[in-house]
Amino acid sequence: MSLKERLQLEYEILERIDSARTSAGDEEAAEELERAIIERELAELEKHTQSEPALVPVRRRRAA
Repeated sequence: MSLKERLQLEYEILERIDSARTSAGDEEAAEELERAIIERELAELEKHTQSEPALVPVRRRRAA
């Protein structure tokens, strides 16, 4: 699964959690789950970009 596909899947999961939270009114449980998903994905993204530095754009300054 590509990074883009994985992020799309996580986005869809977070959207479902958000709609379930608003209909059920269980703010705290859904918030903890959302936070866990986001933290996991950010850690995975950071690990992925460290292993492949070419994916991280580098801004170069022009000589004046």
